[in-house]
Amino acid sequence: MSSCLDELCTVTGVARSFIRVWSNAVVTGEWICGWRRDWSLGALSRGVAVCELEVRVWDSSFVTFTRTGKLTWASVFPPLVPRSINVADRRGNPNSSTASAVPATALTSTVLTSAALPPKCSKNNALVTQGSQHYLPECTSEPELVFNTCFVKNSYNGDSLVLIPWREHKHRERDWCEELERRMVVEPSLQDESEFLYAAQPELLRYRTPRLSVEKVMDWYQTRAEEIEHYARQVDCALSLIRLGMERNIPGLLVLCDNLVTLEALVYEAGCDLTLTLKELQQMKDIEKLRLLMSSCSEDKYVRSAYQWMVPFLHRCEKQSPGVANELLKEYLVTLAKGDLKFPLKIFQHSKPDLQQKIIPDQDQLMAVALECIYNCERNDQLSLCYDILECLPQRGCGPKTEVTTALHDMVDQLEQILSVSELLEKHGLEKPISFVKNTQSSPEEARALMVRLTRHTGRKQPPVSESHWRMLLQDMLTMQQNVYTCLDSDACYEIFTESLLCSSRLENIHLAGHMMHCCACSANPPASAVQKGKTHYRVSYERSIDLVLAASREYFNSSTSLTDSCMDLARCCLQLITDRPAAIQEELDLIQALGCLEEFGVKILPLQVRLCSDRIGLIKECICQSPTCYRQSAKLLGLADLLRVAGEDPEERRGQVLILLVEQALRFHDYKAASVHCQELMATGYSKSWDVCSQLGQSESYQDLATRQELMAFALTHCPPGSIELLLAASSSLQTEILYRKVNFQIHPEGGEGISVSPLISKALHEGDVSVPGSSADLLPWGSAATRKVLSSTTTTTKAVLQAVSDGQWWKKSLTYLRPLQGREFGGAYQTGTIANEGLEKQGCHPFYEAVLSDPFVTESAVTCDPYQHVPGESFAEVLLRTGKLAETKTEGEEVFPTTEVLLQLASDALPSDMTLALAYLLALPQVLDANKCFEKQAHSALSLQLAAYYYSLQIYARLAPCFRDKCHPLYRADPKELIKMVTRHVTQYGQDAWPEDLVSLTRQLYYYNERLLDFTQAQILQGLRKGVDVQRFTADDQYKRETILGLAETLEENVYGIALSLAQRYSVSRWEVLMTHLEFLFTDSGLSTVEIENRAQALHLFETLKTDPEAFHKHMVKYIYPTIGGFDHERLLYYFSLLESCGCADLGKYAIKPETHIRLLRKFKVVAAGLNYKKLTDENMNPLEALEPVLSSQNILSISKLVPKIPAKDGRMLSPSSLYTIWLQKLFWTGDPHLIKQVPESSPEWLRAYDVCVKYFDRLHPGDLLTVVDAITFSPKAVTKLSVEARKEMTRKAIQTVQHFIEKPRKRSSEDNIQEASDPNITYADVRDQLEKSLAHLETLNHTFLVSLRNSEQETLRKYGHLYDLSRSEKGKVHDQAVAMCLDGLPLRMIQQLLQVAVGPLDISLKEVVQDAVRKIVSALSGGDAELGGPRDPLQVLESVVAAVHTSVDQGEDLVSSDDLLEWLRPFCADDAWPVRPRIQVLQILGQSFNLTEEDGKLLVFFRTEAILKATWPQRQVDVADVENEENRYSLFMELLECSHQEVEFQHLILLLQAWPPMKHDHVPGVPGNPWVRLATAMLTRCRTGNRDGLGNEVLKMCRSLYDTAQMLPAEGVKELSSLLLSQSLLLPALKLLLESRDESLHAVALEHITAIVKVNDSNCDQELLSLLLDARLLVKCVSTPFYPRMIEHLLASPQQGPWDAEGLARQLREAGHRAEAGSLLLAVRGTHRALRTFSAALSAGQHWV
Repeated sequence: MSSCLDELCTVTGVARSFIRVWSNAVVTGEWICGWRRDWSLGALSRGVAVCELEVRVWDSSFVTFTRTGKLTWASVFPPLVPRSINVADRRGNPNSSTASAVPATALTSTVLTSAALPPKCSKNNALVTQGSQHYLPECTSEPELVFNTCFVKNSYNGDSLVLIPWREHKHRERDWCEELERRMVVEPSLQDESEFLYAAQPELLRYRTPRLSVEKVMDWYQTRAEEIEHYARQVDCALSLIRLGMERNIPGLLVLCDNLVTLEALVYEAGCDLTLTLKELQQMKDIEKLRLLMSSCSEDKYVRSAYQWMVPFLHRCEKQSPGVANELLKEYLVTLAKGDLKFPLKIFQHSKPDLQQKIIPDQDQLMAVALECIYNCERNDQLSLCYDILECLPQRGCGPKTEVTTALHDMVDQLEQILSVSELLEKHGLEKPISFVKNTQSSPEEARALMVRLTRHTGRKQPPVSESHWRMLLQDMLTMQQNVYTCLDSDACYEIFTESLLCSSRLENIHLAGHMMHCCACSANPPASAVQKGKTHYRVSYERSIDLVLAASREYFNSSTSLTDSCMDLARCCLQLITDRPAAIQEELDLIQALGCLEEFGVKILPLQVRLCSDRIGLIKECICQSPTCYRQSAKLLGLADLLRVAGEDPEERRGQVLILLVEQALRFHDYKAASVHCQELMATGYSKSWDVCSQLGQSESYQDLATRQELMAFALTHCPPGSIELLLAASSSLQTEILYRKVNFQIHPEGGEGISVSPLISKALHEGDVSVPGSSADLLPWGSAATRKVLSSTTTTTKAVLQAVSDGQWWKKSLTYLRPLQGREFGGAYQTGTIANEGLEKQGCHPFYEAVLSDPFVTESAVTCDPYQHVPGESFAEVLLRTGKLAETKTEGEEVFPTTEVLLQLASDALPSDMTLALAYLLALPQVLDANKCFEKQAHSALSLQLAAYYYSLQIYARLAPCFRDKCHPLYRADPKELIKMVTRHVTQYGQDAWPEDLVSLTRQLYYYNERLLDFTQAQILQGLRKGVDVQRFTADDQYKRETILGLAETLEENVYGIALSLAQRYSVSRWEVLMTHLEFLFTDSGLSTVEIENRAQALHLFETLKTDPEAFHKHMVKYIYPTIGGFDHERLLYYFSLLESCGCADLGKYAIKPETHIRLLRKFKVVAAGLNYKKLTDENMNPLEALEPVLSSQNILSISKLVPKIPAKDGRMLSPSSLYTIWLQKLFWTGDPHLIKQVPESSPEWLRAYDVCVKYFDRLHPGDLLTVVDAITFSPKAVTKLSVEARKEMTRKAIQTVQHFIEKPRKRSSEDNIQEASDPNITYADVRDQLEKSLAHLETLNHTFLVSLRNSEQETLRKYGHLYDLSRSEKGKVHDQAVAMCLDGLPLRMIQQLLQVAVGPLDISLKEVVQDAVRKIVSALSGGDAELGGPRDPLQVLESVVAAVHTSVDQGEDLVSSDDLLEWLRPFCADDAWPVRPRIQVLQILGQSFNLTEEDGKLLVFFRTEAILKATWPQRQVDVADVENEENRYSLFMELLECSHQEVEFQHLILLLQAWPPMKHDHVPGVPGNPWVRLATAMLTRCRTGNRDGLGNEVLKMCRSLYDTAQMLPAEGVKELSSLLLSQSLLLPALKLLLESRDESLHAVALEHITAIVKVNDSNCDQELLSLLLDARLLVKCVSTPFYPRMIEHLLASPQQGPWDAEGLARQLREAGHRAEAGSLLLAVRGTHRALRTFSAALSAGQHWV
């Protein structure tokens, strides 16, 4: 109670003592601390503005509670006077129109005042009524703030709820008069005291009952609470009433209580709609209540409000309907998530599994609601919130594992994949709600549409994205497809991506698309799985690539406005991606190309109109209309038609339609030539629809080509409709008549007479097949260009003129001149028909009609394929002439005979290849039979032509012997030609030539001749049948070829061919011996037979019986042709070879050291003991036989071979000795070992000594000289030096000495061969060998000398080489001398050479001075042009310099070996000899002067020598002595003297050498800079030299100055300036600038810069690469910016492969510091390879700021 009062005092600001007095007097403290405190303090603390309330009590006073927090005492009202309680608007407005009054009725009950109550009266006694039947109406009449605790109570009686009876407390006993019965007597109409309760509220009558029921009470509670809320708007009061009823166990109040609690929270706490009533709340759904409850929550207090309001509300709803709370929460969050996921995220964040207090405790519910919220979110900017929600969900494995949980986790995983896709979409600027991805993941159409939008969106970005971005997009698309859009194939992703690249309107993207496609049918498409695993680069299939390219190109094409539109280039670029150009691609490319053609013809049309044009021939017509003369450009129009695909895919129809249009247009312009050409093409293709235009041209009288018109009419007649035939036939008949007249007229008047028109038909007929043949009859026609034009222009021929011309009976005689040979030429030359089919007459030609009669005939193609439009076949000139001549002969009735021989021969020659029967008929018609030979001789020689000739003469002979009648066909001509030839030949041969008449004799001779030719040809055919490459024609005509062919046939192993060769040789008189020898050569060389097989075949064929007859020829052939082909290791064949020579009597032929019989014996031996011997090398006179024997020698055959070698001659002609054989074998035995004696090659010294001991055993078989050779080879060979130790070599030498000493003491018996050998070399004895070995031993002893050991162990290769050479020298004087000279030439110290000479054995008598002198001699010889060897290709001066340096070092070290005087003495003759060039002599002297500190006299002498050498070369008349050069003054005088007399360039060159040879001149004797000898010399060179090459002279001066750099004679700055001025005065600007810039003096640079600034134009005369380099080296780039040199300097800087000392960035920095910012930036851009188009002024400025 105390604490409650304190709280009340704090809130209201009233003194505690005052409230306590009030509380004691009025209300107990428990009442204050009860539910009223909940209302008052809670309302006040929440700041709710509530109306002023009055609480009425039945006491002497009452207290007024105000919402303003003040308690005041009020006056005391009469206890039983009720008053109305004014209830203001609870929203804080007392005057509100919504204020209502709760009626308060006066109570009839007795009210106990505080005076009547005991001091501690219970609260239940505060209000007591009489008559419980009015209890509820009385309670209704009480104010809403007063609730008696004595309300009806209930309790449970068993399972039913019952009311507790009211216990009335009476203050006194009733008076008797107060009883009802008595009062009724006194007052019959007793007024009902409770009537006032129901007067205003009749609805309360239902509660008037003496015994209340539970339902009545429950109804009253609900009604009363609703009335309180409705009228007083006091939610808390209504709620308190309901709670009171619930405390009394009144049922059915829970829902109303929950609604009131919700309403209370909405009104007092949430601050929502204050006008909300309970009725409205009851009509709302739970979800609406929840939304309203949370609608006013701010973001920062949302979670707290959820805990405070939403969670209790859900609990209340759960109590009413279990399970509804989850649905409500889900619905609320899902609805909320549609607009924003911000608040649902907070709910999920406070529902994490790791939190103790969770808004959504169930993990499954949490995942389900989260998924529902994310998927129902309709915004596309909530991706981050979705990921935050995803973080709030439990991980897999947390909590119980059920099927539902697993399914939810799977859905969460799927959500994560969907979010990743949304993230990719957002990354590429295509934001989509999560629900979109969810809803479209199983729809292939939606997925494809999304991919298309994504790629197209990327393609439309500005600026365009890079290739890497595109590739990233492709990977993202594949990721989306793999993760979510599995309904879409990965191939589709690639196709969509490629399609978007193609449609992106960017060339680089189109090229990138080309890498994504298979652009050729031959390439294979890898599976998509391989691509996903990274195995290969995936590409779109070839078929789909074509579709994509076509779609993109058509889109670009259709959107283009013209051919020059940029989209057209894109279309072309797309199509060009497909490299193999399939039909569809080619069609599109052709369509693009067609646009260009249309523009060329002036047709303006949109590309889309061209594509949509169904009748493309209309476009061709439009071209002709726009360009009327385009019919001349048939190729272009036909090409355009092909490009446009006119008439579809039918090229014949297309070509025909176009050509018809061209012919029509040409006819309009009367261009008959063009029309004819096009009509010829139409007829060639057989296009029937062109008959009309062909007939038009054929009937054009202005067209003079009658032959072509005839062809055109024939074609028109063939293809015209039936109705047009009559007219065309009439026109064709007239045309043929005109052609006939003109043809005859042309043959009569070949030169084209006056008034006669010649048609080209005749010319055409003559030229068919003959025009390209030189010497043809057409070539003989005297046609000229002028005459041709004249003839063609004449069109006035008439029939009368033609007939008059024909009446000339002599015309054919003139025509014969064209068939007869001219100027002595033979017939064939004039009538050669050229290379035609069957020219070789291999087959019998015939007319196609007789093709079935003959076997394998020849039928010409022209005969088979007849021209269907030519009524009359073409006739040759000869046929026309023959026909015309015969007609003329008939006209004269035989008076004038036409000479037909030439014509018939020509016709026969022409007909032979194509129709042999016709040719024979022409020949049989010849007046003279023998004239046929002219035709036969000119034909190709074949079996058929020869048989025809024999057949012709057989026919003629038979006809002469048995004449036949001319009026009937004789059986003779039906007989078999072969049988006829045989019969006639046999008949004429039987009787001989004398039995026949003279005319038959010539025929029989011809028959015999052609039979012989036929026989030869038959044999040649046999040869050809052998397939040996025999030229049959040449075989029959060329005797040499015939002989060679027969011999060539003998080179065979085939018996039949060999037999043919023998028979041919017999027939054609070829030597049989030669044939057999050729066959033998073949057997040895190319047959591939073994020796035994060759021997057997030679015996079987009895070759040698014939070959022996000519031993010399046989020997010659064997040696020349067979022996070189036998290998040296083929002992068996060599043995057979020499056996043949021996057996055929060739032993004494030839001058050879070894006879064949000796060869045979040797080969038989060597075949056994030395199978690997190269015998030919052994017996070669130019080879050393020991070299051939050495590889095959061994311990097993050495003895046998040693017995054979005395029969083998050496190179010098003497026979070999066994000793020489053992000499080479012992060396081989020692170094390589032997399988029986020394089984493996020795490696250690003991092993080498044992091998030597084995060799020593054979020393007794060696002659002294050979023994020394063996020992030297073992101990002093390069192998010995490298493989054997010195001690081992010494031991071997000692053993050799002992062996030789033994031989001296006990000589052995010598064989005759040994005696011969010793006699041949008697100068070497064992004593000599011993002395030589002892010297060798002594030499080996010196090898242990420290000096030689140091040489061998030196790290220098040269010293080791000389140690090796000394080792091999054996201290021989010549070798030691040569080695010492070589060491001297190599510049080795003289002391080292002296030590070498001292170490060598014996008195060599070689001094070091001699060695150096010999070295100098060699150097001088090399300098003089000799062939002296200096140890390699070395410069003699460098070698001399090294020798002089060695001598100089020796002198400096105090060694008295060689002095400088010695060198001067040896070199003086060379230097003084003016026969040698001056320069090397001076260089020799300079080398001496540089190396030795010469005395003054020696220096003068050196200068004198130099001067003398130079003067002798150029001024030989000027004698010089020492006095002329002893001092500087004299030298200057000498120089000036020589300068005055010098005018040639060579003289000035020697003056330069002279100044270089002299010491520098001091200024004491030089009169200033102009007097400087170098300046004087340059001045003289520039002024006196009369040479045309002034630039070369300036370069010489420049070269002279450069030679002085870094020397004591270098010119000072003043001298350089003087020289440059001199050069400038001579207009030599370029060398002057170089001279100034090469100086290190800044003043000279300034002078050069002045001249450079003055130059206006840069050219080759004032600038070159060297000058630019000098300017850059001098760092003058900045100062040259304003000069024309600056661009050249920049180009030179950029062009240099290596910048060298030029730092581009440093130069740019200097330019920027000098204020040239643009130049600096431009230089950096150029250095970094920026394209010239990008080097703008702004780019240069920014580059300078960025990089410098």
